[in-house]
Amino acid sequence: MEEKDLSLRIWDLLRDASVNTEFMMTEFSSQSKLSRLQGRALLQIFIQENVRLSDLAEILGMNPGNLSRVCQSLEQDSLLQRERNMEDRREWNISLTDEGHKVIRGIVDSIKASFKNFLQEHSEEELEQLVRLWTDYNQYFNRTRLGYRAEKE
Repeated sequence: MEEKDLSLRIWDLLRDASVNTEFMMTEFSSQSKLSRLQGRALLQIFIQENVRLSDLAEILGMNPGNLSRVCQSLEQDSLLQRERNMEDRREWNISLTDEGHKVIRGIVDSIKASFKNFLQEHSEEELEQLVRLWTDYNQYFNRTRLGYRAEKE
């Protein structure tokens, strides 16, 4: 396969993965009466455990102001809590409440169930290779993204 064709095929697969991921997150979040953005935010807070609002915004690719509004609604629903960062009083640290952990457990269980058949249909070696390649991909493009930012500054 030519390099151009391979690059476009990989790009198309990544687009499909993104669309499928967002569709699944919408479905899983709606089961808990959450928007897709609320579900994504809760999931990342769960993964990170305790995260600064600015870091969460970068992870989710969101404007911090927009994410702050999403977090306010989750806080009003008692799903997360925000506390001032002791090292930088301008920053907020975000973590899940007990109720937030209950809600995200349902989403995590749905994610695990959605992958069950896929994981069973592939060998451990194939899955390790998939994880290794995705990790390489992410590391490469994270470096590229940081390089673009450094050039702009």
